[in-house]
Amino acid sequence: MAALAQDRTISGRVTSADDNQPIPGASVVVRGSTRGTTTDANGNFRIQATRGQALRISFIGTTTQDVTIGNADVINVALKQEANALNEVVVTALGIEREKRQLGYAVTEVAGQDLANSQRDNFLNAIQGRVAGVQVGTSSGMPGSSSSVIIRGINSLSGNNQPLYVVDGMPISNNTISSNNFASSRAASGQSTENRTVDFSNRAQDINPNDIETITILKGPEAAALYGVEAANGAIVITTKKGRSGQGRISYTNSFTWQQTGPLPKTQRVYGQGNNGVSNNTNFNAFGPRIPENDTLYNNAENFLRTGTGQRHNLSFDGGTDRYTYRLSAGYTSSEGVIPTTDYKRLNITLGGTAKLTDKLSLESTIQYINTDNRKVSKGANSFLIGMLSWPVTDDMSNYLNPDGSRRRATVGNTEVENPYFDINKNLLRDRGNRVVTNVGGNYTVADWLTLSARVGLDAFSTQYLIKYHPESNRSGGVIGGALDQATDNNRTLTAQYFATLKRTFGKLDASLLVGQAIYDYRYEVLATRGEKFLDPNFTSINNTDPLTQKSLSTLRQRRLIGAFANATLDYDNTVTLTLTGRNDWSSTFPIQNRSFFYPSASLSFVFTELLPDGGLRKALSYGKLRFSAAQVGKEAPEYATTQAYENQTTTGGGFSYGFTAPNPVLRPEKVTSVEVGTELKFFNGRFGIDAAYYRTTSVAQIIRDLRISYGTGFVLKTINGGKLWNNGIELSLTAEPIRQPNFGWNTTINFTKTDSRLEQLAPGLTEFYNSDSNVYSNIRNGSRLGGPLTTLTGNSYLRNAKGDILISPLSGLPLTETVWNVVADRNPDFVVGFLNSFRYRDLSLNFLFDIRKGGDVYNATESYLYRTGLSTKTLDRETPRVFTGVLKDGLENSDTPTRNSIQVVPYYNNNFYTSLADETFIERDINWVRLKEVTVRYNLPTSVLGRSRIFKSASVFFTGNDLFLLTNYTGGDPGVNAVNTATGGSGGFGIDFGNLPLPRVFNAGINIGL
Repeated sequence: MAALAQDRTISGRVTSADDNQPIPGASVVVRGSTRGTTTDANGNFRIQATRGQALRISFIGTTTQDVTIGNADVINVALKQEANALNEVVVTALGIEREKRQLGYAVTEVAGQDLANSQRDNFLNAIQGRVAGVQVGTSSGMPGSSSSVIIRGINSLSGNNQPLYVVDGMPISNNTISSNNFASSRAASGQSTENRTVDFSNRAQDINPNDIETITILKGPEAAALYGVEAANGAIVITTKKGRSGQGRISYTNSFTWQQTGPLPKTQRVYGQGNNGVSNNTNFNAFGPRIPENDTLYNNAENFLRTGTGQRHNLSFDGGTDRYTYRLSAGYTSSEGVIPTTDYKRLNITLGGTAKLTDKLSLESTIQYINTDNRKVSKGANSFLIGMLSWPVTDDMSNYLNPDGSRRRATVGNTEVENPYFDINKNLLRDRGNRVVTNVGGNYTVADWLTLSARVGLDAFSTQYLIKYHPESNRSGGVIGGALDQATDNNRTLTAQYFATLKRTFGKLDASLLVGQAIYDYRYEVLATRGEKFLDPNFTSINNTDPLTQKSLSTLRQRRLIGAFANATLDYDNTVTLTLTGRNDWSSTFPIQNRSFFYPSASLSFVFTELLPDGGLRKALSYGKLRFSAAQVGKEAPEYATTQAYENQTTTGGGFSYGFTAPNPVLRPEKVTSVEVGTELKFFNGRFGIDAAYYRTTSVAQIIRDLRISYGTGFVLKTINGGKLWNNGIELSLTAEPIRQPNFGWNTTINFTKTDSRLEQLAPGLTEFYNSDSNVYSNIRNGSRLGGPLTTLTGNSYLRNAKGDILISPLSGLPLTETVWNVVADRNPDFVVGFLNSFRYRDLSLNFLFDIRKGGDVYNATESYLYRTGLSTKTLDRETPRVFTGVLKDGLENSDTPTRNSIQVVPYYNNNFYTSLADETFIERDINWVRLKEVTVRYNLPTSVLGRSRIFKSASVFFTGNDLFLLTNYTGGDPGVNAVNTATGGSGGFGIDFGNLPLPRVFNAGINIGL
């Protein structure tokens, strides 16, 4: 008997009952004792125990199991997913972990591993389709391109609509440098750098997805109110990996990448250079005679673009005990785009860990270093794409230099487009950055009812930007002898927050109160210089420019925000939870009398299935919750909008004069108010789930930036409070597990999003707000009209009679156009859907994600350019006589018997047939697409194979494809790209396609091993 009572070593493995995968970090405890351990990376454990004792095995989100020890020394346990979701924990505002059942607002969590498995350079692009209510757009298909994230629609006409980014509880910068920080924005030559022609990375993509444990998306003010003004557009809360207790583990992952260009616009190869059927080599118009059959035709686009390549390597080492954990990782990404010379390189080094110094004091810390190097080319007007499509098919575009090294020209006029080879080899667009993100947090348990928490963080980066245009570049016009713009931005974000949490239980009532303060201090400085007239055309240095042309611009933006907040939660019997918050902010961006502003929020969660009796409905409905919430959040103004600025004046005898922007000494905070109702349901033990929400957000006292005012004031622009808008939407997420077998499983998720918006008020006298950055080609722009959506386009349209017929000139037979701007399109889709599937058979898995969009208009500006220059395939009917459908503007156009147009035009002899069309002609309406966003095939080597090696604890091989195909009724390249970069506020330039590279098809193959 004594022998039977002796301790012995019990070993085993803990896996998931859903997919048979190991569960690292699961807790294994001998019940009734203080003895315990956790599973390693492969789910294995070893513990000392005695026959008759029971082991309790648990892991967050799964059902705890108790196993009594018998004669066996090996115990394997498969944990099932927690069906009722009562114990599911998510990270919310301020890094606070809360049970999801208590939340009265929508929160979605995305596993960092899912983002890493997508193998994307920018992890934000992997979110698209995975979360209802979240739309991610990229500015182009070049490496390092900026990406915008919009959560629940547009809340600001001109300001920032991006969410707040939080890493390990502290905010970080997602800045994208704006063109007005470059000295060229003050250049007398007019050679300014525009947000629509250059694109620099947004800083959130500096984060290595392999360092992310989870991402929690707080969708609205209700969820993010505690973060204050920074989170009026929601928040993306990132928790990084800190290591797990157990024996030290080494993990290594690599992947190798191949890229192919996405769909490009087609051009005609029948007619050559000229006008009105006559050969003419003074411009690039293709309205000339037919190309002789014996002429050599070149595939210039096909020969120019290349197969992009890339590689990623990630190495990490982690481990720890029950008192501390640590993790050190290094990641390297290198991606060469399909455009020659374009590439993106990133080095990430991260060290993180936790420590339980005493039973009452615990610490957590992370430090990241990021180095980036990105080379791009310009997009939009005069971009490589426009040059590539415009180049005559009878000319070899790669022959871009004369024997003496000067630029070879294809025309004899002054309308030369930029030769793409010349552009990529002689012009330069590059940025290089260094960044450090670090924070330290601690918790001290004063008593079982009182905890003190504090955290400080620092985000500091410095980036060098360089834009060079060769003296012979078409962008410098051959007039200014070349131009060089360079800038260095230095950003420092210092944050601190501290709060106390009090918790008490009164019978079935659990109460908690959180009270604290946050201090955010921002400093952003840019020093930019510009020079023209290169002494040596091939030497890149500001010292190589004419000193008389050199100018500099220093930009300094500082602001401070102090917030005091409180959060009270009352939870009754795990059934009803009421949460109330209040926050008061003091912002330096407002005049003293308006700096202090308060806003509250309230939410209610009701888990009604806790009241249902067992059996009956409860057998089918495993979990049910209703949620209600309302919140208000303030929004800040841009820095220095309340006082006038001075600048040096050279035209009035020197001294200072007012700048362009007028002061607004009565500026007050914008207020965003939001309400949400929703439900969460799970059926059949979690096999089927529904998460639905309806929200409505109203923004009043809209802060409109850089509004044009009367020049009679002595100013040009002003920031005002001048508008009211709202947006609402429906979000629906359906999850299902149609097959749940030990060796085979299938999980699927469908995310549905529908949004709408309206501009209800503007400043007196204004009927439209428009964004000039979006005016990329001809006369179409992002413009919002009173009473209309926030996503419309305004522009040049046809002149029509009272019945809507197009009016035709009786002299030419060509249509007439309006001289005013009208609403011509709405870019907002009817709805978008993300369709995610995951299949598992033994050690083989297959995952794929479809991104689906129904409706929404797209301005095909590239086609407009091609059509007006005779390059579009739609101009091949030019030798056929044509008659425009419409009525003559002859005085009878509004009578009962208007004169129908019968004037024939032969376009071959009259180019005006193609050039006289209104810009609205090139709005493609009700654009739909189905995009295979991601597909991954992975094979995990079986444990039986790895056991024989005695080296590898885990190993897998995988193949991933991104954006492999696009099914759409859009006739252009890619309807999903953006005409501007993320530095542009408001609703940006999505739905405007001009001179932009479509998203490439990307193929990845790699391995993942654990030691």
